Amino acid sequence: MTIAPRPSNAGFTLIELMVTVALLAVVMSLAAPSFQSLLETQRMRAAAFDLMADLTLARNEALKRGSITTPVTLRPASGDAAHWESGWSVTVGTEVVAKKNPVGNGVTFSGPASVTFDRNGRVSSATTVARFSLTNSSATRNRCISLDPSGRPKSTTTACPT
Repeated sequence: MTIAPRPSNAGFTLIELMVTVALLAVVMSLAAPSFQSLLETQRMRAAAFDLMADLTLARNEALKRGSITTPVTLRPASGDAAHWESGWSVTVGTEVVAKKNPVGNGVTFSGPASVTFDRNGRVSSATTVARFSLTNSSATRNRCISLDPSGRPKSTTTACPT
């Protein structure tokens, strides 16, 4: 008579599982601060890209509708020039051509009260360069989007000059 071998136990013990969860918690706590910085950088980059696209859209819309008497305007959703991070919209009179949602936490975004393009695609009533300033929460990263009177936007990864 032969004795059958005992089946081996497959799986984890409770202690092995607790040690794995503890190690995972330590690794996550080390990675979280750099991940937050990455998220802020990506939010700032996305906001700058969206603003560049909408400035170009507003200019092109003004050129396309060249015979209109109502100018194309880009303004912050909150109505406050210091708070572009709450979103913005491109309008022709009362018609909303494009609308952007809030940027997200960790990004400070300011600019002029509004930007208006005339039928030639130029910035109306602007004798100086309009600038939009984006900064992360720790003020270590900056972006500056400038709009000269001709209406062409330009983006740089530096702080806006004062």
